[in-house]
Amino acid sequence: MNSPRVTPGTAAAFGGVSDRLNELGIPAACCADGPSGIRMDIGTKAFALPNGTLLASTFNVQLVEDLFEMTGLEMRKNRVDTLLGPGMNIHRNPLNGRNFEYFSEDPHVTGKMAIAQLNGMHRVGVTGTLKHFSANNQEAHRHDIDSIVSERALREIYLKGFEMAVKEGKATSIMTTYGAVNGVWTAGLYDQNTRILRDEWGFDGIVMTDWWAKVNHHEDEPANRQNTAAMVQSQNDLYMVVDRPDTNSFDDNTGAALAEGLLTRGELLRSAANICRFVLQSPAMERELGIHDGTVEVIGLDEEAGQAIDFDVTYRHLESGEAVSLSDADTSTGNTHVFAVSVDETGTYDVTITAKSDAGELAQMPVTLFANNIPGPTFTFNGTDGEWVTQTKQVFFLNQHNYLQLYFALGGLDVKDITFTLVDSFSMKNG
Repeated sequence: MNSPRVTPGTAAAFGGVSDRLNELGIPAACCADGPSGIRMDIGTKAFALPNGTLLASTFNVQLVEDLFEMTGLEMRKNRVDTLLGPGMNIHRNPLNGRNFEYFSEDPHVTGKMAIAQLNGMHRVGVTGTLKHFSANNQEAHRHDIDSIVSERALREIYLKGFEMAVKEGKATSIMTTYGAVNGVWTAGLYDQNTRILRDEWGFDGIVMTDWWAKVNHHEDEPANRQNTAAMVQSQNDLYMVVDRPDTNSFDDNTGAALAEGLLTRGELLRSAANICRFVLQSPAMERELGIHDGTVEVIGLDEEAGQAIDFDVTYRHLESGEAVSLSDADTSTGNTHVFAVSVDETGTYDVTITAKSDAGELAQMPVTLFANNIPGPTFTFNGTDGEWVTQTKQVFFLNQHNYLQLYFALGGLDVKDITFTLVDSFSMKNG
């Protein structure tokens, strides 16, 4: 997530996520949220789209297809290979907090709208990732919900839109859910991910988990985030997301299961082939071969007004307690200073800013820190009569890679540096 191998501020990189894979000519592909337009967590401007419910209310397949052709052009502009959408689950309750991502209470309308979105993106060579597969029909307790559904209801209602999008829309990417269907978490549900999706429907693309999903083999087994062996065996190809996959930073059980004979090399090769097939057909491979450099004109995007996309944001790897110089930051009123850092450990950090001002002590100059586009602490400096002073707040880093922004609401400060010191490390292993 927020990987420096792909476009700054996007949801994840997959495929060529290590130097060794890059040496083999496998590029990193890029995915970004979501059903209501590209989400760019570095502050890059993108177009917000009407949500899925509103689009489905038009019953206008051609209009939706044309809209997502333009969305596809914006994806090409931002070097995004697959959008994490469309959302395709069923509206079961009007108060469901997840409804905004989904189309309808009707499976046929859901399928037709998803096909239209895919067709539009496919016109310009990008695609969407169907989600959440399947029976994710509520927002509350999504990591733990077990949807008890008959096979008939699944096939006629909850799977029907996905089936239509695979068969008619030629979908090549699907995301499983956080929860379970009939006791088995969908990230490891073989009956869904292989028997129905691939064997019955003929799907030959990639299947990815939702972000930090849990997995189990069977209904009598507790689910956890480390059981990637069950994920691979079900032919869910990608675990989203891991900070350092080359060192197994998430401590998953793939290597141990392989050594114990519980997982075969063939099963791993099968998922590797699915991933490579997707990447080979994606714009990421075109960029790797120099066929297409991402130069796309997007109507309404005024690059001369500062909306140009910077694909070369420089990362600074930080040791705990190391300072980042801010001497080049423009601290005038309303300006934002953007930089990127990576840390060895996720968790809570003390953030210390050193600054001074010639203003009087009654002056107030607030500086807000945004981490991955999420507002964090605000440091409010008074005038210091030219003396350097420090202020310390806390920020939580869920990711190893982080895009940071300092927003200066009122000018008058000279800033020297910012320091990040680890206070409490965080692990999602037992989450």
